[in-house]
Amino acid sequence: MDFGRKMYFSTLDDSMKEQGVVDTGEPLSRDLVSLSSMGVGSSYRARLEVEVKAPASAPLDSGPVAPVAPVAPVAPGAPGGAAARNRRRARRRAEVRGDVEDAEPGGCVVLIREDCRLHDNPALHTAADMHDWIVPLYVHDDDDPSPWPVRGAGLWWRHESLGFFDKSLQGLGSRIVYRKGKLLEQVMDVMLTTGAKALHFNLQLEPWHHQRDLDLEAAVVSLGLEVRTFTAMVMKFEPWEARREGPPRPRRAPLPTLTGRLPRPPEWPWSMPLAALGYGRTGGRRIPPGFRQFNEKRQAMLDTGGDPKEDDWAYEMRSFWPMGEHAAMRRLEEWLKDAAWGCYFPPGLHPRDEVGGRFRADKAWTAMLSPYLRFGDLSPRYVEWRVCQVLSHELRHLFLKRVVWRDKAYSQLYRCPDSHSVSIRPHYEQETWAGTRRQLRRWQRGETGFPLVDAAMRQLWKVGWMCNHLRHVTAQFLIEHLDLSWKDGFAWYDYTLVDTDVAINAMMWQMGGHSGIGSWNFVMHPIYAGKKVDPEGNFVRRWLPELRHLPPEYIHCPWEAPAGTRISAQVLVNGKYWQRVIEDLVAARLAHQRNVILVRKRFPQYVDKDGNEVIRLANGQVLHLDVRDDIRENDEDNITLMMTADDPRSAIRRNLGTTKGVHSGLIYEEAKKFEALYDAFDARRPQPSRTRDRAKERATRRNQFGELVAGG
Repeated sequence: MDFGRKMYFSTLDDSMKEQGVVDTGEPLSRDLVSLSSMGVGSSYRARLEVEVKAPASAPLDSGPVAPVAPVAPVAPGAPGGAAARNRRRARRRAEVRGDVEDAEPGGCVVLIREDCRLHDNPALHTAADMHDWIVPLYVHDDDDPSPWPVRGAGLWWRHESLGFFDKSLQGLGSRIVYRKGKLLEQVMDVMLTTGAKALHFNLQLEPWHHQRDLDLEAAVVSLGLEVRTFTAMVMKFEPWEARREGPPRPRRAPLPTLTGRLPRPPEWPWSMPLAALGYGRTGGRRIPPGFRQFNEKRQAMLDTGGDPKEDDWAYEMRSFWPMGEHAAMRRLEEWLKDAAWGCYFPPGLHPRDEVGGRFRADKAWTAMLSPYLRFGDLSPRYVEWRVCQVLSHELRHLFLKRVVWRDKAYSQLYRCPDSHSVSIRPHYEQETWAGTRRQLRRWQRGETGFPLVDAAMRQLWKVGWMCNHLRHVTAQFLIEHLDLSWKDGFAWYDYTLVDTDVAINAMMWQMGGHSGIGSWNFVMHPIYAGKKVDPEGNFVRRWLPELRHLPPEYIHCPWEAPAGTRISAQVLVNGKYWQRVIEDLVAARLAHQRNVILVRKRFPQYVDKDGNEVIRLANGQVLHLDVRDDIRENDEDNITLMMTADDPRSAIRRNLGTTKGVHSGLIYEEAKKFEALYDAFDARRPQPSRTRDRAKERATRRNQFGELVAGG
């Protein structure tokens, strides 16, 4: 892959800023078709290159800095401490003396959402500072307005996150009250039952949840009660804040960690146990049909003492992920040490590894903080604060710009609330997808026959996560080679990722599917991508044990190994893994590319003179959107973006005479015997004459399932 090539990564915030499009912060619309229905979110048309410039707001120091132990931000009068107790005592003394009317502020209900932490939690922090007692409340909303409510691996994470946060609160003398029902009804019931005078909550970011927050606030205020809302789930800005010209936003220090006792209510309201919410039910040996949370039969076996290794699909997740706020902070500190050492550099810039840098799948060199940020175990502002304390300017810029992409993804979703299911560029809603449901199922199960793709997909199912580079590899294999819609990939990632996030998933999948604000200007090759992420095959061996005996030369392409090598490695004994879902990757890419170009030709009004694309806004302004190089050329028979074989995958390295595996001499001799037999057998069969009509041959080529792999 050519890392000097420009990457057309764009979010609506920056696209509008670069092109001078006015941003009011409100959802955008246009005549007949709403812009939100087109999936246009908040972003800009930035073109990111490997050499990036530092943001003006970043400090100007340089050079790696050794990580230091985290120091809590200093804030006067930390809640739960002596200052807060003294203020409450002073209010009570004033009320006894009759100096003030209504001196007692009463209690406060604090809604728990994606903020399961004691550090940098402004809703909880302020409630502890202002009120005499607190009731932390979590409500499972039966009328959740989200079109993609949290499910699957994400729901399991929420279960664990709530449980650990509850233990942290119990250590401070408090606990979470769990309710299930309609959000407004449950909040009102708890407030009226306890006599609370205020409601505090940190604002959620999705447009449907933001509207629900506004409705909740209006209903509580109408009863004469107080409502306070806070910003806690973003690093820089919330989605509804318009992007305007001006100085960079100052970095906001996170609030200190709550350490003192939290005052209890006079009487705790009724609460159901956390287990009754059903979030922790994960019975199932494989993938439950229909994206269900659990398999009823397997769950019953688990509940009666079944083997979790066999009957629990979250078994490996439980051992892979340390859970809770303290685990999140430990992971952050571990990663800061690796990043300061240089592990987060991209390929070619890494001081000690010229192969993959942060893209390595076989190394824990990515931050792996995304699920902690997603469900609030870790504050984005705390992450920014620690990163700026520890890392040099260049390293922290590489990382923090990816954290702020999360803010921009939510800003895009806010302006385009249906971008999770509707193409941003409306003409791509008419695209034809030739992939089959069987191919989709094999992709989901990690049974495509391409080891890097399969290992990544099996890792996703087992632990609910894969690194960002592998997300590109698997997504582009689904779209570019299997010719299946980005919507299929979006739904599967939403179900299987522990860091499931509708805003980020929608933004990234739309870019991969050609219909987003930006466009990835590269296509990952399912074999050659191993040169960066898994050069020795250790990642593949970890998740595909049936290939663990193959030498590095063939670990990413077992079908090219001689028969003797496959037999010695026991590849054929354990099943039919070597049968690929498609065989001609170039033909598959050409077929997909023809479908994309056909859409562009059918809707020329969206294609600009330079081959890029445009969409018109309600105010008449035009937003210019980049198109990948080979598609922009509208050449149906030419692919210009191709990864090439690196040395570990070259034909020279595959020569069995230089194989590094055990018994190489025996394998070499056995391979020659088998190949001689196959050659003799093939020589006896009549060989069909090759047609000279190459175009017709491409148009009628079929795979092993009898399906066309190239369009006419």
